[in-house]
Amino acid sequence: MRNITKTFGSVVANDRVCLTLKQGEVLALLGENGSGKTTLMNILSGIYLQDSGEILVCNKPVTIHSPKDAYALGIGMIHQHFKLVDVLTAGENVVLGLKGASKLNRREINQKVAEIAAKYGFEIDPAKKVYNMAVSEKQTDEIIKALYRGADILILDEPTAVLTPQETTKLFDVLRMMKAHGKSIIIITHKLNEVMEISDRVAILRKGEYIDTVQTAETTQQDLTEMM
Repeated sequence: MRNITKTFGSVVANDRVCLTLKQGEVLALLGENGSGKTTLMNILSGIYLQDSGEILVCNKPVTIHSPKDAYALGIGMIHQHFKLVDVLTAGENVVLGLKGASKLNRREINQKVAEIAAKYGFEIDPAKKVYNMAVSEKQTDEIIKALYRGADILILDEPTAVLTPQETTKLFDVLRMMKAHGKSIIIITHKLNEVMEISDRVAILRKGEYIDTVQTAETTQQDLTEMM
């Protein structure tokens, strides 16, 4: 992302922000509430269109007008507030809205979901209704939904905010597995201990402006706090 600017009326949410994501890494996007992290990722995932600046995927300039455009480029976002239909199963939610999904039978869907789960170390019952799921299961379903649609870049917005410490540990194990398979992951967060544990690099935003990107192994929580 190069020089991304986004305003809402007189409020400048992102001010010429630059961000680079490498293949097979976990990048933490760090900043206090209101620093512009989610807005920036909503631009990358097709929820908003930037006012100015450009996005390049594999060094090619792209225009992202919608989440559908983002998925076509291999970009999927797992939002803080899940976008699942309660009365459908985990498997049905994964294929919901996809072309030709109505022709698939439940066994095929559940088998594909189970294959993705096994590959990355998820625990999920594809036949379980969403209204019977724990929060962590719903999050798992959202991540699998993105992977099913072919996402190579996954954006997770404050993913641990709704998880217990044990569930966070499981999620981080899954993220490491996804990284090992060449996926690129952006985690939006303000939790410094988690940044130090899971990320390879950290990009810091402050009041809508890009501050710096640092190697996690070469920084400290104190340094990150000062940049935030």
